[in-house]
Amino acid sequence: MKRTKHVDLIVVGSGALGTFHAYHALQSGLRVLLMEMDPRPMQATVRNFGQVVPSGMAGRWFTYGLRSTAIYSEIQQTTDISVRNNGSVYIASNDDEVKLLHELKSIMDDRNYPTELLSQESCAHKWPALNKSYCREALFFPKEVSVEPDKLIHRVLAFMQETFELLDYQPATTVIECVPSAQGVQVVTHAGDTFTAEKAIVCSGNEFRILFPDHFRNSGIIVSKLHMVRTVPMPEVALPGNILTGLTIRRY
Repeated sequence: MKRTKHVDLIVVGSGALGTFHAYHALQSGLRVLLMEMDPRPMQATVRNFGQVVPSGMAGRWFTYGLRSTAIYSEIQQTTDISVRNNGSVYIASNDDEVKLLHELKSIMDDRNYPTELLSQESCAHKWPALNKSYCREALFFPKEVSVEPDKLIHRVLAFMQETFELLDYQPATTVIECVPSAQGVQVVTHAGDTFTAEKAIVCSGNEFRILFPDHFRNSGIIVSKLHMVRTVPMPEVALPGNILTGLTIRRY
């Protein structure tokens, strides 16, 4: 039997972007239908470094980064979503990187964002696994956090389902059509179910083939891949927090 339902907001995609659109809408008292094509989020949201690093952002994105950190920390106080307040450290390995490090500290001081310059000896003491000869100086951000990306979004979704009665979460549901309607917007699923809402937010990640393929084809967007290397387990090595090297300082 085909299903129909009307809600205030439909969100397509339950990665970080879609999930937190739904989270804010639910906090405002809206009825939300959150739909995910896979049985659980599987793409970039769970395949990243897990670094929540506002210090690496500029302009309004820095403000967004601060707010994101605060939201993660607020939820963490209620339930464990894997947030760890271990801070971030930028490590300079040569004179140019040291100069950039001091410029970054000056910028952060102007923003009243806490930082601490660390000597080579301080770095070696705080992170014994680091190569001491590489570290000339470092800048530490004590307020920044890290998360476990393969755990975070699943725990946030579980928390939302337990907390918000107005949330209808439907995983393993592919939306094949999203069009204007008399009620605002209508979406149709692969099973033929039809849902309507005043508004819809599409957060489909890198899936550009199903919804609005012509729009994405003509947008100039290029899909790229970030290749990451996973080491063998090294339980004897402890690297708490977000550790960023000179390459990060020079590029970002």
